[in-house]
Amino acid sequence: MTKTGDTKALIIGLDGATFDLMDPLLAAGQLPHLARLMAEGTWGRLRSVLPPNSAPAWAAFLTGKNPGRTGILNFRILDLRNYSGYANRFASSAAFAGQTFLDALSQQGRGVLAYRVPMTYPVWPVQGVMVAGYPTPDRRRAYTFPPELADELTPIALHSHDEILTAGVAEERRNADFEIESTGETMTRFLQAGEQDLYVCVSGITDGYQHKFWKYIDPQHPLYDPAEGARYGDIIAEAYRKLDGLVGRLVAQVGPDWLVMILSDHGGGPRPAKALNLNAWLQQQGWLRAQAGNARPLRQATRHLVDWARFNLPFLDWANRHLPERIRAGISEIKSGAGLIDWGKTRAFRVPLQYPAEGIEINLRGRQPQGIVEPGAEYEAVRSAILEALQGLTDPEDGRPLVREAYRREEVYTGPFLEEMPDIVLLTDPAYDGGAGVDRLITEVPLSFLARRSGDHLMEGVLILRGEGLVRRGQRIEGATITDLAPTILYALGCPIPRDMDGRVLTEALEPDLLARQPVVYGEPLGTGSGEGTAGQAYSDEDEAGIRKALEGLGYI
Repeated sequence: MTKTGDTKALIIGLDGATFDLMDPLLAAGQLPHLARLMAEGTWGRLRSVLPPNSAPAWAAFLTGKNPGRTGILNFRILDLRNYSGYANRFASSAAFAGQTFLDALSQQGRGVLAYRVPMTYPVWPVQGVMVAGYPTPDRRRAYTFPPELADELTPIALHSHDEILTAGVAEERRNADFEIESTGETMTRFLQAGEQDLYVCVSGITDGYQHKFWKYIDPQHPLYDPAEGARYGDIIAEAYRKLDGLVGRLVAQVGPDWLVMILSDHGGGPRPAKALNLNAWLQQQGWLRAQAGNARPLRQATRHLVDWARFNLPFLDWANRHLPERIRAGISEIKSGAGLIDWGKTRAFRVPLQYPAEGIEINLRGRQPQGIVEPGAEYEAVRSAILEALQGLTDPEDGRPLVREAYRREEVYTGPFLEEMPDIVLLTDPAYDGGAGVDRLITEVPLSFLARRSGDHLMEGVLILRGEGLVRRGQRIEGATITDLAPTILYALGCPIPRDMDGRVLTEALEPDLLARQPVVYGEPLGTGSGEGTAGQAYSDEDEAGIRKALEGLGYI
């Protein structure tokens, strides 16, 4: 008879993995280890946070909390009092260290191993071992708790941030093979030592491959070339097959009564060739005023030139980091399109999030520098009117609805950072990226952007659970979210669930007899974390440069 207090767990994250690619591979028998876990357990699509960016998603996985409790919506800190949208600060583990399921288990005396889980840099003390995951200042170096462990570990990557940024297929394959073998070797070492109760590791290969190589596998992609497709069309499926082998290698080392969990933080698909410019729509509706006169076309052209230069002239990034703050702020204004807007006559404006999510902020008096909407009744009236109008927003060419979902922020987020979330959040039709233009509702995404990042995120990732006596067999579940995983893990391991977690235990995935014997137990919150209520910490100049390079490698900045 299974007792959750005796249960151990193996959790494997495959960043960006999607059933849209896995289903045909499963049907063809090319992912046998994942298929066996699905047959022996429970599986289903896993909804990410909004927006489906890896930073808030992995934070939600670790904490069971929505972004309103961590303050993280992106790898960069969102600053809605700055019309450019983002501050020159990066999110870090300081926002939630001490508040994760790793910490809850540690407080119960249960040993944990966290190997390369994103958003765990800087590392913090746990009952066991932590090896920081993406992003870190140097992707080849292990940052560990305890710190002396770093010298004992197998190197974790072949290429530096600069090298991986320009790596082609051959180099990416070499690096992926190296990382898979390194992860397999290191995790095997820890599993065989048997010192911990929970083991969790994450691979970012699926996400990185989808960002870079979607153009090779999709004949509908604007950059698809039949010759390159014939040569590289199997490249992403190849990565899934290799990671299936890693899953099989690790699962073979644990008992059938262990909780085994496979998850992704979001899904993946093609980056759209069209962009929906919400600022242009807001102008059409009378809520935004663009700058008048002959300057606007010049500003628009300058913005496109800056966007092109930051992708094609890397030395400009180095120069940008060493410019005075006033000049850097001006460049950010150009890139965001903020300089195209007459703020003193604007009531609402677009907030860039992560495709397919977008935000809209009300230009509120006393909050934004040139806010004109009065707090209270006028604020609510403008917000309600925008939400109602979004329901009728369509592509003028074919009448296609452009918005799938739209919410007031309090319908999506709760917590101390609610006031820092956009007033409205929405999901576009997946065929449309977000854009910053003010003149045309629909524009083409520049091919240079698609060349750098041909694949992007989608809201639904994957979830697979298995465990004899714990998890139902052969079941498909619906409606699971990434915030549900931390409570479910804690319940399975017999640990009280902190009351401030937003997620729920996925009881529909668990054996009814287990739930009858051992009801869900809640405990006290774990505290505010080492970040003392801030969404990020100030990195050293050296760390910031490394983090920036890491994020550039996947096109996050």
